[in-house]
Amino acid sequence: MTIPTNPSELFTPFLPSTYNIPEEEDRLKSFLVDGFSGFSDVINDKKIGTYLSSRETFGGHKIWYANTKITRNGFQTFVYIKSLPNTATQIITVTSSPEYPIQNVNSQLLMWHTWGTASRPATDPDNTVNGTADYFSFSNEGDSRISYTFSNKQIVITTTTDLSAYYGFIVAEYIKAGTNGT
Repeated sequence: MTIPTNPSELFTPFLPSTYNIPEEEDRLKSFLVDGFSGFSDVINDKKIGTYLSSRETFGGHKIWYANTKITRNGFQTFVYIKSLPNTATQIITVTSSPEYPIQNVNSQLLMWHTWGTASRPATDPDNTVNGTADYFSFSNEGDSRISYTFSNKQIVITTTTDLSAYYGFIVAEYIKAGTNGT
């Protein structure tokens, strides 16, 4: 068995819908051990979540609205920002570094949950000085220090204070077109 090189290949969010259960006791024991292990892997990945930087992953969500015969799929991704701007604007696009994290944007794309985080590590490596680290989360608006907007081609991050000592993430969960149901 080869080890996957792409993190999105490390798991599959799907379980088989049918099984051929062996009748021999030794094969049955192996089948049950492998089966329960497979269930745990898939359920844990779905419950805990799998996020890849600048790559979308299928979140396992199925959403029906407006037209209940169309299944829409939930996806998730994040963009890692090595340094937030210093009282400025940072624009993330498909050609920037970091790059825009959502592939194949189409007319069915709907954001349903986005948020950001900012982290400034402690300046003291032994963490003996109190108060040198700072961590906070933010939405697209409401925090006077930072805001962001998404479009189908870019993320625009604006800061009103020097946040260049912070790194962080902007996480997005969204809906894209799925399949026609019957």
